[in-house]
Amino acid sequence: MLSERLFDETFGRERQKHKAVLLSPALLVIDLQNFYTQRESRAYLKGIEEVVENSRNLVEGFMSYGLPVASTVHRGGAKMMVQWWGNAVEEGWAVPQFGDLPIFYKDTYDAFHDTGLDAFLKSNNVNQLVICGARTHLCCETTARSAFTRGYATMMVEDALCDKTFDHHICSLKNLANGFSIISKTAEVLKLLEGDFS
Repeated sequence: MLSERLFDETFGRERQKHKAVLLSPALLVIDLQNFYTQRESRAYLKGIEEVVENSRNLVEGFMSYGLPVASTVHRGGAKMMVQWWGNAVEEGWAVPQFGDLPIFYKDTYDAFHDTGLDAFLKSNNVNQLVICGARTHLCCETTARSAFTRGYATMMVEDALCDKTFDHHICSLKNLANGFSIISKTAEVLKLLEGDFS
């Protein structure tokens, strides 16, 4: 998570050009599942507890205004995923944190690939995807880019995203801020919800 000062230094210039607004949004919680959240997992992400809490606040905020919310679960069974990582996610590690949401199971980084997510968003008249979850530079970034090419505005919630290292996290968000996504924080998104939808 970035301090306010570092957040402003890193994303201030892009934020002047692209203001944080919500435009018929949906929240997508990417891969907050046992594989990343349980300390005994080989893929546990240090510090993810705060990301889960911020994501929970976002889920509750979106749902309180009747806005669409969905979740993904990463299985990683696609040929290239297994070839790259050497394995897939075992069934016991594919349990989502928020099991009461619509869930899209995916086998690669892109949450749109062979999942039905696009149809879900279109059926809910969504124009913008607000993204939180794990891991910033893999599934979250890939999904944001894929959403952008499909015509969805995207917003990445910096303090509701997690990665293995700070460098992966910040470099990914810098890239996205320069051509694909508005970078925000949980408190700002909740304030926007309150202002736009109450």
